[in-house]
Amino acid sequence: MSSIMHNYFYGKAGQADYTVEQMPTNRKQLFFTTLKVRFSSMVGVNLLYLVFMLPLLIWLFLGYQTLAVYLPLDGDGTDEYAIRLEEVEPGLVQEYREYYALNQQISRLIEKYGSSDAVTAAFETASAVSYEDKDVDGNTVEVHEYTKEQWETMKSDMVSHFNAYDLALTQARNGNITTTLLIAIPLFIIASLGRPGMMYVLRNWARDDHSFVWQDFKEAIKGNWKQALPLGLINGLSFFLFYIAWVTYGELASGTSWAFSIAQGLMLVLLIVWWMMNEVVYTMMVTYEMKFSVLIKNSVLMVIARLPIAFLILLGTVAVPVILSFIPMPYGFLIMFLFYALIGFALTGFVQASFSNYCFDKYLNPRIAGAEVNKGIYTPDEDEEEAAKQDLPDVPVKEDRYWEHKTK
Repeated sequence: MSSIMHNYFYGKAGQADYTVEQMPTNRKQLFFTTLKVRFSSMVGVNLLYLVFMLPLLIWLFLGYQTLAVYLPLDGDGTDEYAIRLEEVEPGLVQEYREYYALNQQISRLIEKYGSSDAVTAAFETASAVSYEDKDVDGNTVEVHEYTKEQWETMKSDMVSHFNAYDLALTQARNGNITTTLLIAIPLFIIASLGRPGMMYVLRNWARDDHSFVWQDFKEAIKGNWKQALPLGLINGLSFFLFYIAWVTYGELASGTSWAFSIAQGLMLVLLIVWWMMNEVVYTMMVTYEMKFSVLIKNSVLMVIARLPIAFLILLGTVAVPVILSFIPMPYGFLIMFLFYALIGFALTGFVQASFSNYCFDKYLNPRIAGAEVNKGIYTPDEDEEEAAKQDLPDVPVKEDRYWEHKTK
């Protein structure tokens, strides 16, 4: 066991050092090389960050369970769905039962005659239309007959009951989602507090620097919590305000003017840009001394400048849980839980840290006197690059190695 732990922390003895030919010479090589070396260590970072994320994850899971009550599930009959619905919204059950019963009768008639118009046309040659209930042996148990007036009344009543049920269901569902997102705001703040610690460690690993996980994680939070708090608040508000605006503009678009659909699209674009900005802002926070407003501004400008890459990273971040959600329960939930509990957050953060380092080297570090560019990448012309940057203006960079302060 001792030899296993020794190899885990210090590597196997007898292995040769990297030669110049083996060193990463571009971003792609650096990413996969450092990912391979640090993959197992990311589990520890992920578990530390999970402590801050856990309250938000639990609350969102409870909100999802409540939301699922409002939707019929595969295999649900009217009774099963009504029982689940009655637990949260008893007033909806009667409207649903009335609508479902009428819908079943109308569907049986349409199934027999072929279409709704065919049922109506049947009254030209008959005073009533009907369908039969049969037992398992095919014997007729009951015959249901309807006059033309009853047929028209059934269709009208079904629409009325459905509209009443759908309106009440939509209001109840929107209210549930709004409450869930509102209470989630302080939980986003808690999650945001742990983000600087994780991103500082991952930033170092992404550029092939060493990092003491626990010390650096703790000190990065201590040094950046004042900016992490308002950022977490805005992150929580972004979903809450977006959902309210989306519902409001959607109702106005359907009832007033289609032009409000443009406002819906604009809100979606703003939400996407904000969360693309989150790919960079925490890494920038632990790297540079900037005011909060400058931090946000620079992060937004960077992701807009590298829009295709930033959007693909965001798309991949969203796609993983969406794809896992299609796996049948409970296996899908179990796989998703294990993935994010062990490595998911750190792996996503590592991709974002690598992207951030690339953006910093392209847009910020060349403007900073003495700042190292392309750290972790072997560049034979480093001396020439350093000479070219000697006359650039001085921009303060944060002290990188928090753990040295502690040991001193």
